[in-house]
Amino acid sequence: MILTLEYRNCILRYSFLCLLLIFVSNIVSTTAAGPQLQPVYDFENYKVMEWRQLKLVLKCTNSTTAKLEWRKGDTVIKESEKYKLEPTSLVIEKPTDDETGNYTCTDLASNASVPFIVISRPFARLPDNTIVIEGESLTLECQTGGVPTPTIKWKIGNEILNGSTDRITLKAKGDIADAILYIKEVTMDDRNNYYCIASNIGNYNNMTTAGTAKSMVRVKDKLAALWPFLGICAEVFVLCAIILIYEKKRNKAELEESDTDNSPEQKNTPDHGKDSIRHRK
Repeated sequence: MILTLEYRNCILRYSFLCLLLIFVSNIVSTTAAGPQLQPVYDFENYKVMEWRQLKLVLKCTNSTTAKLEWRKGDTVIKESEKYKLEPTSLVIEKPTDDETGNYTCTDLASNASVPFIVISRPFARLPDNTIVIEGESLTLECQTGGVPTPTIKWKIGNEILNGSTDRITLKAKGDIADAILYIKEVTMDDRNNYYCIASNIGNYNNMTTAGTAKSMVRVKDKLAALWPFLGICAEVFVLCAIILIYEKKRNKAELEESDTDNSPEQKNTPDHGKDSIRHRK
């Protein structure tokens, strides 16, 4: 019985020591790990740079005033006219495509670090309106750019176009796939809004990281150009008819007036005057 109590007491003391060691180790590990960094991203671990942006801020907050170190790739970033080092952020003045790439924020006290991937937001351009005659071909070229090189998706109305179809062909331009949309013979059903969506991270629904352009395609009837021509011909015909009728009436009035001036009564009037003069003599 005594051995059993001593054995139980030994187990209790051993358990207490184990719990105490675990508690102490957790405190030590938490203190060594330091504060957890809290990066501010635009999307996932991406930071998006806009075209002609004045400042790009990479923010990496924590709960203390521990010193932060910033790197681009393997190079430590130093304070300069281009890079401003603030307590919780890195400010890049007038960023260009050269500032895109992989960045790292490191807490020197805990050696904890978080990554940043800086990309330039791609742009997309299409003509606002595109007019095509029914039966002719349609070519829409999406002008785009960005770092990394973006890829393109097309949307017609509310429908995403996943590759070429029987009627619609998607062609590459340079190193950008699907940059050109081509329809060989346009029908009236092709009248719609056409969207070009450019993205360089593969997410075409996030407007923060994608560029979009729209073109309204209007399809005209084959005989659409004939009606203005017929209208012009009708106007010329009516105008000529009016001129012809007017000239005909004017000539008729001049002819009647000429006949009145040359009547016999008016021609004999001078002769009667001569006879009267002779009779008086």
